[in-house]
Amino acid sequence: MNNILKNILIGLGAIRSNITRVALTSLGLTIGIFTVSIVTAGASSIDKEFARSMDYYGNDKIYVSTWPWSFDFDWWKYRNRPKIEEAYLDYINQYSEYVTDVSVKKNTWIKATYQNKASWLQINGVYPSYGDMLSGTKVVNGRFFSQNEWDLQRRVVIVGGKVREGFFDGESPIGQKIKIGGVTVEIIGELKEQGMGMVPGGTLDNLVIMPSTTFKRILTRWGFDELVLRAKPEDLNKAKEEVAMIMRVARKLRPDQEDDFAVNSADAYQSQFDGMKIAIAGMAFMVTGISLVVSAIGIMNVMFVSVRERTKEIGLRKAMGATNNNILVQFLSEAIAISIIGGTIGIVLVKLMTVALASYASFPVEFDLLLIFYTFMVCVFIGITSGILPARTAANLHPIDALRHE
Repeated sequence: MNNILKNILIGLGAIRSNITRVALTSLGLTIGIFTVSIVTAGASSIDKEFARSMDYYGNDKIYVSTWPWSFDFDWWKYRNRPKIEEAYLDYINQYSEYVTDVSVKKNTWIKATYQNKASWLQINGVYPSYGDMLSGTKVVNGRFFSQNEWDLQRRVVIVGGKVREGFFDGESPIGQKIKIGGVTVEIIGELKEQGMGMVPGGTLDNLVIMPSTTFKRILTRWGFDELVLRAKPEDLNKAKEEVAMIMRVARKLRPDQEDDFAVNSADAYQSQFDGMKIAIAGMAFMVTGISLVVSAIGIMNVMFVSVRERTKEIGLRKAMGATNNNILVQFLSEAIAISIIGGTIGIVLVKLMTVALASYASFPVEFDLLLIFYTFMVCVFIGITSGILPARTAANLHPIDALRHE
């Protein structure tokens, strides 16, 4: 054991005498480790943020709208489709076996004002049942509007988490009054702040929710309707098929006509996101793989040069009793150490970058401590694979030939 440690220390001593060469050699590995680590850390953060964004839609809800959900949405293909009407809910309530709750969701963007402040906010007009259907966030301050307030078209609203910051400087918005479309409304509830959503409409932070009856009264000229339906998660696919058939009947479509509406759910974005993630990860890891292979070749070349320059040293050590294994351990230790140095610099740069990004990103950027372990293992593997041939070459040198080397 002491003999192995001695040979490792000899290898590390050789690194100290060639700092510049080692730094340049480890640069490629630093870039490779940095790339794979930042991709891994970024992918983990994006995965978690996407899952949180998808909570807004929920795994138990169906959304009937004019167009299908997509990241690359070609809206002009669907611009001439007839609007979704609230009256279709009567058909769904009457004929659906799997839908348990329904609500219209009237949508528009309009300028809201408070004193001398103004901001464009998304306005939703919904049923009282929508409060129980919200996923991923709840009313954390105040309350949702009641059935009585919906019946009486009360001018009351629930606001997203960013409205507090934008209008009220962090103070509670409950009881405050803002103007929407020139009409004064009272804030009775506040939703938990979510941060940036990763899917279209996947955040409630800049949202104002009001009774759909109030929406129709004060914002009747704007917006479009969407139907929000809830079913048991295990019945969701059956419910989607059932709703599609009911909608065809409600729209009076002939058997030979295509659907002029879309029945959407969260899995539409999930499948698209998975495909994009695989494509991006594939490209990133291909670049990373090339970088790591190039860095391994660089370390191998440097080790061959080192063996050539230190041939007499190897011969002298063998003449003094060093075995082939002693020489092998010495040069392998040197190659592994160079790899670990490059990897350590790369992981430190990743940590610094995640700290910097966390200050600016609107979603958490996380640094997984397991990255340190995985990076160490990758570096050891690269060090062994790139150093084994030069180390064996050094170990197999005959001491007499080595001492005669010029």
